[in-house]
Amino acid sequence: MTEAASLFISLDAQVRGELVSQQVLHLLEHHWGHSVGTAPRRTITLVHGALPAVPDAPPLDILVARTSLQVWAAGDELWLSNELHFGLQGQDVQLTFGAVPVSGEAWLLAFTEAHRAAGWLPLHAAVLMQAGRGVALAGVSGAGKSTAALRLAAAGVTVLSEDHTWVHPQSRLTVGLDQYLRTFDDSLQAFAPQWLAADLGRDPHGKRTLPLTQPGEQTTLNDLLVFGLLPVPSPAHKVRALWETVGVPLTQTGRRATAAGINALFPYLTIAGVDRENVVSEVQQRLKAPSPPATVPLPEQ
Repeated sequence: MTEAASLFISLDAQVRGELVSQQVLHLLEHHWGHSVGTAPRRTITLVHGALPAVPDAPPLDILVARTSLQVWAAGDELWLSNELHFGLQGQDVQLTFGAVPVSGEAWLLAFTEAHRAAGWLPLHAAVLMQAGRGVALAGVSGAGKSTAALRLAAAGVTVLSEDHTWVHPQSRLTVGLDQYLRTFDDSLQAFAPQWLAADLGRDPHGKRTLPLTQPGEQTTLNDLLVFGLLPVPSPAHKVRALWETVGVPLTQTGRRATAAGINALFPYLTIAGVDRENVVSEVQQRLKAPSPPATVPLPEQ
C-alpha cells in the first residue's frame, strides 16, 4: 500500500489522506489548515475503508455546533455516529470514513479530539491581541463575547478569533482559526456601522459575517476574562472557569493531556470576571500591560 498523500498542516500535525474528495478536503483545509510554523511532530491520517463495529453500549449525545451527534467512546477510540471512526496511537490519529457522508460536525469533533490528545487546549472564547499580548473573553452562549469583540475591533484592537482558538499550554502560544467575526444586525448598526459594506453574508444562525481576522495569526495568552464570574474569583472558581472554557475531552489520552495542560497554563494566566459594562475597558487595560516572559517554547519534532 502506498503512503497516504500529504494534504495540509493543522497546528503541528501533518494531515495525510487517500481517496479524500475535493469537497471534503476544501472543508477541512479551510477550517483546520493553519500551521504554527514548526516542523510537524505528529500525523492525522484520513483513510477510506470499513469502520470497526460500534461497541455494544449506549451512545453519548454530544452537542457539536448546536447539532446533537451520537458518539461511542472506548479508551482512545471514538465512533462518531455511523460516519467516522477515531483511533489514537500515541499522538498520531487515524480517521476512518466509509460510504456514509461525514457531516461537518463529525469532522469538527474528530479534529478537536485529535488536537486535544496532543496537548493543545481549545478555548471557546474570543481572543483580542495587541503587541504580542492576548486576552481571551469567555462565557456562556449569548453572554456578549461577539459583541464585545466587535466593539473592541471598532476601537482599533485586533481580533485574533471569535470562538475557535487553540492554546499550547506550556508556551501559551495562542492560534486563532476563525475565518470571520460574526455579529447580529443591531450590534453592527450600533457599534460599527462603517463595516456594513464589508458584510460577507450570513452564517447558519443569521449572524452577519465580517472579514475582521486573519486566520492562523498567533499571540501569547495572558488573561482570561469570563462573563458572569466574580471580579476577583477564588482559586477554585478560576479552575472551574478554565475547565468550562476548555471543555472535557472524550478520549482517555485527551483527558490526561487536558488536565496536564490546565495545570501548566493556570499559574501564568490571570483569570477574572467581567460584565457587559466594563468588558471593553478591562480588555484595553490588560492589553496595555507589560507582557510576562514566555514559558516553554513549542517543542520541535
